[in-house]
Amino acid sequence: MKIIKLDATDSTNSYLKTLLNKDSVDDLTVVISKHQKNGRGRNGSIWVNDPSLNLAFSIYKKFENLSVSNQFYLNIISSISVFELLKKYKVQQLTIKWPNDIMTANKKISGILIENNFRGSLITHSIIGVGINVNQAKFKDLPNATSILNKTGFKNSLDDLANDLIFIFKRNLNNFQSKINTLSSFYNQSLYRKNIKTEFIDNQKKSIIGEIVSVDEKGILKLKKLDGHYENFMENEIKMKI
Repeated sequence: MKIIKLDATDSTNSYLKTLLNKDSVDDLTVVISKHQKNGRGRNGSIWVNDPSLNLAFSIYKKFENLSVSNQFYLNIISSISVFELLKKYKVQQLTIKWPNDIMTANKKISGILIENNFRGSLITHSIIGVGINVNQAKFKDLPNATSILNKTGFKNSLDDLANDLIFIFKRNLNNFQSKINTLSSFYNQSLYRKNIKTEFIDNQKKSIIGEIVSVDEKGILKLKKLDGHYENFMENEIKMKI
């Protein structure tokens, strides 16, 4: 395993992709940065962070036989890995917001961006990017954001968090496919706002109100609507309103 530590970069995911374009990269190579100038989230969103206060982390993983149809496995394992890390650092009221944001109470403390490379029906490799709010106390214009410092009252070493996260990811990525039923069960037990009336917005800006029932291993959200009917949604079809 190779660990690359940076003071700053545009994006740890982009840094890894640049390395891949230039040369071969060892399995489980990790890039860590104390500051991301252009950190990215899902659907093109921007991760705003102050220099040297938060952790930007990306890990490269090769696969030999991971089907494209099972790509949501990576969301499950990544969410659980970050969940485990934050629990170790005494963050309370942790939940997983579908598909892979980590919440504490009603505030976001971490986000995950997974970028896969495909060949036919298989995923050849993935870059899993994680942003964790660690020692930042104030989040301008981000009322739903928080940090480990805000939730626990303690500052933490970014290096210590990174080393712990590397250990957790390495352990969880090894043979995770054989444990997917157990992992999927834990993911579902930890879902943010499960069985609570919640508003979602679809791609046509239409409001949908319902209760989260479950998320299957393909990443499909099962929602119980106000009329009692059930409807399934892919992650690119609706967005939770918080």
